[in-house]
Amino acid sequence: MTVEVLTRKAFFDNKNGIINNNKPVKISQFVPDVSKDITLDLIRCSDNKSVHYMSCASEHKGRYFYNEDLTNFNFEHSEGSLKSFFELLEKQKEKAEKSYFAAQAIPVDVIFKDAMSDILSCEELPNNTDRRLWIGNQCNTAAHFDFSHNIAVVLKGKREFKLFPTNQVNNLYIGPISRTPGGTPISLVDVTNPDYEKFPRYKQAEAESITIELNAGDAVFIPNLWWHSVQSLSDENILLNYWWKETGEAEGAPFESMIFLMSFIPMLSRNERQAWESLFKYFVFQTDHDPKAHMPDNLYDILNNLSEQDIQGIKKWFKQKI
Repeated sequence: MTVEVLTRKAFFDNKNGIINNNKPVKISQFVPDVSKDITLDLIRCSDNKSVHYMSCASEHKGRYFYNEDLTNFNFEHSEGSLKSFFELLEKQKEKAEKSYFAAQAIPVDVIFKDAMSDILSCEELPNNTDRRLWIGNQCNTAAHFDFSHNIAVVLKGKREFKLFPTNQVNNLYIGPISRTPGGTPISLVDVTNPDYEKFPRYKQAEAESITIELNAGDAVFIPNLWWHSVQSLSDENILLNYWWKETGEAEGAPFESMIFLMSFIPMLSRNERQAWESLFKYFVFQTDHDPKAHMPDNLYDILNNLSEQDIQGIKKWFKQKI
């Protein structure tokens, strides 16, 4: 699958149409004047605040993943100043058997002074955009999805993104739901060295995938719920991502609802599951039909004309039921 390459201006001039198209886009030179001293700038503006980071031993080659029986992880958590973290990365550069470190999802608004926060801002996105930094050496992040739309910008180093449409979930061999490395489920397939005998359906996902290479200053737009694996390829990599929702879009509520339904729907008989599948497709997903099309427009019903107060009342009622 090919990928469209746009300038920053072209992307934001057509943002709504691109989102509706629901495909990743590469944004060339999203930041055209990446500072050569971005590392020093980040250290200086971090006010010596602690950041959380992960470390994994050399034998894992930067693949932050599960242990053999999927009951735990192959990495450890630590914390320290950003300065000390960059020093760890520096020490690994000349080692033949290096250790791997990744400080992930660093909240820009919490860690950095206003001056640096302004530099890392994106004026074209909403004010409530969640900005996160991802810093480390070589890193192999398993395919996962985000609840929000994402623009990921490489500020230093080089990264490769491998992206899969949401409907490839059946071919990605998803791991445990209750215990995940980062909050959402991940694929058990190592996209850098796939085991086709163990995961034969992955070939289908691979055929539908998009690979995007980013140098410093480049960015990728990832629609929410698209699976994506990320490979950090340099001894020092810095990535900034912007997570945001369009007006009226839900955050984690659909995922929470799915988890709740998973606690009992799979236990029903096959006939019942198929029946509920039809009802959900008609009333909830509404992808083939509009269930209120044959009703008066001014009808007050859960399908139509609900106020925000009504919606909050339904959520409250639902919480009481469970």
